Amino acid sequence: MAECVGYPIREFARLTGVNPVTLRAWERRYGIIQPLRTAKGHRYYTDEHVTQVKSILYWLDQGYPIRQVKLLLNEPPANPSSPSDEWEDLISRQLASARDLNSRALDDEWSNGLASYPMAVYYERCLLPVITELRQASSDTLILNAYTHLLQRKLSQLIQLQQKHAEGPGLLMCTNHEQAELHLLAASYALGAAGFRLEYFGVHLNPDDVRIVSDMLDFSWVWAHVHPTGHDEQVLWQSLSEKCRIPVYFSGDIPDDIDEAQALQQPMSKQIQTFIQHAGGRS
Repeated sequence: MAECVGYPIREFARLTGVNPVTLRAWERRYGIIQPLRTAKGHRYYTDEHVTQVKSILYWLDQGYPIRQVKLLLNEPPANPSSPSDEWEDLISRQLASARDLNSRALDDEWSNGLASYPMAVYYERCLLPVITELRQASSDTLILNAYTHLLQRKLSQLIQLQQKHAEGPGLLMCTNHEQAELHLLAASYALGAAGFRLEYFGVHLNPDDVRIVSDMLDFSWVWAHVHPTGHDEQVLWQSLSEKCRIPVYFSGDIPDDIDEAQALQQPMSKQIQTFIQHAGGRS
């Protein structure tokens, strides 16, 4: 930038992995990060802001809701108190809306949550607990299916909007099972915030299909999120890393003989951070 030394908001989002909507919410709603302004009024961020975001993400990873993080940033305590029960409140509200099949209320909950938190944090602390509880109750099968469908639709729409501005290196996302699709979509949205250009062609691509697609299109990496399968299918997915011309990373039920550098271990926030580091230090 000519008049200042720093990062415009989209570049800053790419560096930190926090999407612009969340950065604006942190500024306006919570007052925990204050960008500078150019002469024309555009936001820009400095390396000091990068450090500040890393501190915010640290506290979020510890389970603290965003409203508590501001206090922790201003006066970091020697012995922090336990996180508040805000996550429990968010989970309870979503379960209630899901069991009422209230799609509008769920959409509002998701929009507010994704504006306040990075995708990986929100998925681990709120969405995954909701899904886990619904899966554990056999009477909630209808509710689980409806909730999952609506959430997948929401994430697909957000990813589509996000990818209109993506100009970074290409990443092919794939999975082998419908039950793994939600995790993959959430990871895709998180990676899109870091500027990656993503493609996902559904759950019906087998490992040979993935290799063919990776040869046809301009991708730099493949991310395969594998749902638990039988031995024979796991061997097929494992062979993908040997046959593919570009690096392949695995999450989920990671094949046994995959190199440690290609294995993206849980939780999702760690998977995202590890991938970005391996992909060239884009964080």
